[in-house]
Amino acid sequence: MIEKEIGQQIPVVNVPGATGNTGMTKMLQGPPEQSLAIMPADTLATVVAGTSSFQLDEVAPVCRISNAPSSLWVNTKGKYKDWDALGKAAKENPGEVAVATVGKGGIDDIALGSLEQQGFKFRAVPFAEGSERKGAVLSGDTEAIFEQAGDVKENVDAGQFKPALLFADKKQEGLEGDYTLASELGVEEFLDQWRGIFANSELAPEQLKTLSDACSKVEQDPKFDEFRKKALELEGGFMDSEEFGKFVKDEQTKIKDLGAKYGVFK
Repeated sequence: MIEKEIGQQIPVVNVPGATGNTGMTKMLQGPPEQSLAIMPADTLATVVAGTSSFQLDEVAPVCRISNAPSSLWVNTKGKYKDWDALGKAAKENPGEVAVATVGKGGIDDIALGSLEQQGFKFRAVPFAEGSERKGAVLSGDTEAIFEQAGDVKENVDAGQFKPALLFADKKQEGLEGDYTLASELGVEEFLDQWRGIFANSELAPEQLKTLSDACSKVEQDPKFDEFRKKALELEGGFMDSEEFGKFVKDEQTKIKDLGAKYGVFK
């Protein structure tokens, strides 16, 4: 859809690596005017943790395209079919109940850390690919998966997954099921999983503005709105370059503070 607005083709290259660092590195290795990358909140967490392959001043925010809360999802045919059972097991067997995650130091580790402070200690099991994380729950290798609704929609529609715990203080519009809110357990602060488009910071300001303006036009397209609603994205997820740049700085501070609070960043 952005291609239509800027009048140029944008080839899409899916780069392996759940935390997004491989993709960011690949983008930075290309010419500034020819390369973009989609970066999730997890990648920013690795910057804060000091484990990223790049520095934040090397990239320029173009726009934020999505924002969604995360949940712990369980296998409908698994051992634990709701939060009561899953949480009880985590309390009675600290560190033994496994959750499929994206990688060390991501927002999933911070979320699990917030649960640990409430007495629910899970064991994070990182997988590089989303298919591996989903497969781990289906096979019983992990008891749950930390993910957003849009990323497990096919599994939910197929009756394989159901939400057990939502990391939020209110129900998510469109998310069906008898799930628990993390706020009900005493968790007060949350990190949503957002995704944004980034460019090389060496990109000319006028080109950055052109891309940001193109994103703004796409955001107003009914087809994009339809896609966002199907993925159960939060309202107000879009941000242009200027607003997104300020958000990233604030989010960096929030991730640092919560990561320290919950023992993820030593």
